[in-house]
Amino acid sequence: MKPEKNQNVSNKEEYISDKITKRSDYIRASTGSNKRTSSLHLQKFNRKDEGIPRYGITATKKIGIAVDRNKAKRRLRHAVKEVLPKLGKNGYDYVVVATKNTNTLPWEVIKSDLEKAFKE
Repeated sequence: MKPEKNQNVSNKEEYISDKITKRSDYIRASTGSNKRTSSLHLQKFNRKDEGIPRYGITATKKIGIAVDRNKAKRRLRHAVKEVLPKLGKNGYDYVVVATKNTNTLPWEVIKSDLEKAFKE
């Protein structure tokens, strides 16, 4: 999968993040550090390279029906795209797991929880 381009940079292509696509990478990220907040769980794994940061979004069936899981993933994906370029570290994989509260909490809470999780 191609990395996402920063839309704010017009002349030069600056890649800000890449998506995790393989199950083995999700499992490996679960072995790293884990930060839990009211709206999400953030799993970090240091790949020990200098590549751009990668992210993945998951939502289990505990969240609810497919519509609820997709809404939670959309909200988290949008938050990650705002926070990862500022606080993400090169060489890390980040997996964001939705919780039952992801759909009900205000947007500002989700974004601040993600920023806190990235800083720790």
